[in-house]
Amino acid sequence: MHSGFYAIASGLLAQQRNLDVIGNNLVNADTPGFRAERMVFTTFQHELMIRKEAWSRTFIGIASPITLVDDVVTLQHSGLYQDTGFPFDIAIDGPGFFVVQGSGEQPFLTRGGQFNMDVEGFLILPGVGRVLGQDGKPIQVKNAEFTVLPDGTINNEAGRRVGVLAVVMPPDVEQLNRMNNGMYQMEEGVLTEAAEGYRLVQGVVEKSNVDYNREMTTFIEAQRAFQSCSSALQMYDSLNRRAAAAIASV
Repeated sequence: MHSGFYAIASGLLAQQRNLDVIGNNLVNADTPGFRAERMVFTTFQHELMIRKEAWSRTFIGIASPITLVDDVVTLQHSGLYQDTGFPFDIAIDGPGFFVVQGSGEQPFLTRGGQFNMDVEGFLILPGVGRVLGQDGKPIQVKNAEFTVLPDGTINNEAGRRVGVLAVVMPPDVEQLNRMNNGMYQMEEGVLTEAAEGYRLVQGVVEKSNVDYNREMTTFIEAQRAFQSCSSALQMYDSLNRRAAAAIASV
């Protein structure tokens, strides 16, 4: 297969994945605590571009025959904070993640603090599991009459402490495995550490950090790049068919 096909096809595949990433950002724009992703492109190799003339060869630049996806990075800056007044909504102002008990041994980490309460009175993240305290156990609030202090301490209506919310931070955010709906899990064998420099705010929810304007602009750019690659592929295929027909007619 001619190298031109590889170059154009790699562009198509890279832009298709880019569209998928941007689309996922837009779909989760209203998911509390969601972090947008960005595609990082790289090249397979570099080649010198040389113009050959009658008696000389002139160096005119560098090109790459194939575009590759190097990585998908997560943007970790905070989203906007929205005042809801709902006592189960808790936001982290600063670094860190809540810890939620999952169905397996590995807990989930999340910035989304739209919590609620199950039938037994435990604080839960709906659809995921129970919220864990610093002692590694689920926190039982029993009713909505509780107060969350900035350090994560939860007091009931009588002022008695019922638990302290765990807010942790991985040694390296790149070690987080991204799951669905703004959930993360640590890589196997890697332990989290207690976060520092944060405060918790009750009755407030952190929104996603997705910028609609930026995402729509990036989406249009990726879509046009995909269309350009598609048109180039059709042109390249047409030229090859014409060349093959010309050779066959000789």
